[in-house]
Amino acid sequence: MNRRAFTLIELLVVIAIIAILAAILFPVFSQAREKARQTSCLSNTKQLGLGFLMYTQDYDELFPLAGGYAAGVGWLWNFWHAVPEDWRGDICPPDNFRCGSYRSFWANSIAPYLKNQGIWACPSGPSSRLFSDAIYASARKPWTKVSYTYNGLLMQYPQAGIVAPAELTLLWEGRGKVQKEGAALTQPALVCSDPNDLTCRYKPWNNGCQPGNGGTSAWFGHDGTQWVHNGGANFVMTDGHAKWRRLGAVYSNADPANRPATDWRTDPYTHYDGQGFPYYAWTDGCHLWLFRPDYDFRL
Repeated sequence: MNRRAFTLIELLVVIAIIAILAAILFPVFSQAREKARQTSCLSNTKQLGLGFLMYTQDYDELFPLAGGYAAGVGWLWNFWHAVPEDWRGDICPPDNFRCGSYRSFWANSIAPYLKNQGIWACPSGPSSRLFSDAIYASARKPWTKVSYTYNGLLMQYPQAGIVAPAELTLLWEGRGKVQKEGAALTQPALVCSDPNDLTCRYKPWNNGCQPGNGGTSAWFGHDGTQWVHNGGANFVMTDGHAKWRRLGAVYSNADPANRPATDWRTDPYTHYDGQGFPYYAWTDGCHLWLFRPDYDFRL
């Protein structure tokens, strides 16, 4: 019985067709996976936002602290805080000033309203360690992986004082595409550098930055691209709803000083590089523009 085999040319044609189909379909599959992670992340931020709102109802409608306070040291506005506050065996105990101050930090103070520390980690971001491996090896309990940051301009701010709750950012992916192991940072943060001033609350711009704690704010760098999900990131607003927002839709790899700017009404940052890392932020000279609680975004 005669059997006809495939010729070499026929095999090469089939392989070429498969390669072409793979090149077309793999990016589609990748986008679909990322879309699923984006949806999971959006659900996380929604649950976290509800935790914040429950906290405010129990604490006279004031938003939580953006940084702990330590006697003799002052406001830890530019410190990484441990999450949970007592997982690090090297400082807690016996160093109560750090452990105690971390307890009042926003990620720890709303923990009783969540009952699930796993939702702090966005599935899209890779893990990143802040401390040495020896500190993680001596952990007293499991640490939390944190992907989200809190709008520090809301620190101790009254809920009723927010002009446009549906437009003001409460929580967002402000450190970029990352899961920080056992630590969280506020982004942006009120500058509260006077250790003798026990108050730290947002002070609006009024022909210049207001003196004292809360008159200016700062933003920190990024551990990963700000294009966390399909060219954007997830945000939760102070009214509790969450949404995805495109970031840096307009960018250029040319001279940074001549890059076209983004839309200041929707994007926290003015310019991005080709990998989604921002260069500058929109500010009023004292505070980051989109995070000011007294601003009416509907204007």
